[in-house]
Amino acid sequence: RPENLLNLIYLGLGACALCFVTWNFAVGKLGAVKTTTYLYLVPVVTLVFSALLLGEPVTPLSLAGAALTVAGLALSQWKKGRRA
Repeated sequence: RPENLLNLIYLGLGACALCFVTWNFAVGKLGAVKTTTYLYLVPVVTLVFSALLLGEPVTPLSLAGAALTVAGLALSQWKKGRRA
């Protein structure tokens, strides 16, 4: 079926190829350790885009998870030696 072929092309070129290109670009700009830290934002981005594009409901539990994820990422990137 043509739609299956188009889905396969999209996944191969759109999702996978673009992902590797942006990943390599980010590693080149930020370094491997800092880039890897931002992988934790994938669920938050998924939450936002699934709500915007697919109309998925955003529950209080998913908001709490997103907030904890962003807080953990911010805490991990906090410069040592700085005090709150």
